[in-house]
Amino acid sequence: MLSNKELRGNAFEITQQLDGINYGEHVILIYPNLDSLREIYSQYCRNALENNELVLLLTYYETTDRVRQTLKEIGIEVDRHEKEKNLMIIEDITKTYFGSGHDFLFFLDILNKQKEKRGKNGISVIADMGIFYHFQNKTNKDVLIKFESSLPAKFDIKLKRFCNYHKRDFDRLEEQEKQDLLEHHYRHIRVLHPMID
Repeated sequence: MLSNKELRGNAFEITQQLDGINYGEHVILIYPNLDSLREIYSQYCRNALENNELVLLLTYYETTDRVRQTLKEIGIEVDRHEKEKNLMIIEDITKTYFGSGHDFLFFLDILNKQKEKRGKNGISVIADMGIFYHFQNKTNKDVLIKFESSLPAKFDIKLKRFCNYHKRDFDRLEEQEKQDLLEHHYRHIRVLHPMID
């Protein structure tokens, strides 16, 4: 039986439940393929922008142009939102993380001040964690675990943080590493592949 902190379902079912994510939550989302992830992040972005939130999309497996195209396909005015700095799409998250959770928290503090100054309701960060798997060695897995453990399971600001893991990448971790990652997140979402799961 799943707890109220665990969600499972296909991409469509998950998009229907994302309104249940509250500010402060650090969420791990494990997805089976890019099509599922696109469906989820595009619907989530539309809702967050309509809710007057700042949205930061950190991508790795997709280019920023591909993300923009996906968002435009569901009617999001990407150019306007980027110009107004309501939506930020950044490729290769290493440019944002600066190598440590502490630096990322500092960056969040800056975003939080912008949110307050601009009268926004909150911040949503959607991050593809694939960068940590780019080089196949133990050091990057250690960096990943260290980074995730440096972030709280619940933030004390109006932030929703989604750490997106491709199932193939997540499955490369040892069982204890998987448990450690899950423990450092407030909520767990597993997107089921409609043809397999």
